[in-house]
Amino acid sequence: MTLRELALGMLDQYELEGKYVNLLLTSHSADSLKREERASLTALLYTVTERKHTYDYYISSVAKRQTAEMDIHTLNILRLGVCQIVAMDSIPDFAAVNETVKLARGKGERAFVNAILRKIAGLKAEGALPMPDKNKNYARYLSVKHSFPLWLTKHFIALVGEENTERIFEHFNTHTSTDITVNTAKVTRDELIATLKADGIDARASELSLITVRINGSVDPRRLRGFDEGHFFVQDTASALDALVLAPETKDRIIDVCACPGGKSFAAAILAGKDAEVSSFDIHESKLSLITSGAKRLGLDNIGVGVMDATKPDTALFSRFDRVICDCPCSGLGVLGKKPDMRYRSEDGIKELPELQYEILNASKNYLKVGGYLVYSTCTLNPMENEDVVRRFLGNHPDFASVEFEIGELKSSGGMLTLWPHIHATDGFFIAKIKRIK
Repeated sequence: MTLRELALGMLDQYELEGKYVNLLLTSHSADSLKREERASLTALLYTVTERKHTYDYYISSVAKRQTAEMDIHTLNILRLGVCQIVAMDSIPDFAAVNETVKLARGKGERAFVNAILRKIAGLKAEGALPMPDKNKNYARYLSVKHSFPLWLTKHFIALVGEENTERIFEHFNTHTSTDITVNTAKVTRDELIATLKADGIDARASELSLITVRINGSVDPRRLRGFDEGHFFVQDTASALDALVLAPETKDRIIDVCACPGGKSFAAAILAGKDAEVSSFDIHESKLSLITSGAKRLGLDNIGVGVMDATKPDTALFSRFDRVICDCPCSGLGVLGKKPDMRYRSEDGIKELPELQYEILNASKNYLKVGGYLVYSTCTLNPMENEDVVRRFLGNHPDFASVEFEIGELKSSGGMLTLWPHIHATDGFFIAKIKRIK
């Protein structure tokens, strides 16, 4: 099976069966690939997924018909071809067309694919690829140019305006750095940076987080020196700030109610020290191994795991914890650069999330001791899931209060802080700090 055939099969699974791209890439179907081949497959699959809204506009403009009317297998063949023509300069256009046509089934499909791809290759050569008129409908122009659904484009424009929306989209589509959190129980940040630089890795200290190192470019962290020794784990700067805002202390009891894959639990355990106790819960039992294996690699013996539905408070744990981490399931509108398939979720699919998030926050409050702190966070940029949830909670619970906080030059407002990709060069992220006052 060729690389293109493998990519086509995965795209069909993604579209027809709803499978996530990252899971498809770790499936056994790619086991036989060499390192270079796997890198090529990853680039092809992620680029097609990320840019398919743009590619579909090219295809429909040339074909004079909507892509929704096309057979999905045929459409995926066309997307693969357009990706190679438009985004992969290492492949000559004629070769991209010829090799992609071989994927087609039957004479009619081959002729159709060949005609569309040759036309698009010609338009690219002329610098005339089709695009909506920005003067007539700027939202649609941004949507097609940056490959984001129109509803999502309008959401960001209403939130931050056209210029900032374009900057956010540009960040999502071009940002390629990798952030890692330092396990300061084993190594200092300066020592880790020195090790990485000695190995030719472009690494530097984060300007926002005292426990974060930023590596320029995409890397496989498992291949970095210090990974097997537990000197670090992968975590975006914004997520690391979550633990810094929590500010756990020695001998604290900490509970993480939606813990998988475990980054916030790890960071809290590292900051609090070996005498603290961290209880990491998640509703998905199958994912708890991510926490146990990660904690073992990092040498964090003070983390225990268990299954919990975060919406259903466990009375046996009431008022037992000094710190609560409440990082809720969300629409993920802050991580669309890292999870390109998430940008195509429906608008209706996120409308029920604020109620779920409020339920989790309302249940999590019970675990706090008087005087204890809770950090509520999401990786989304949607006020209905962020500020609105926190304000609703505080309005209904006078025994809890917002707490202002500062992390370096970052300052909260009303005990809340939003990290913006185009401003802070992080994931889009929301953090709120709450104290139980009685």
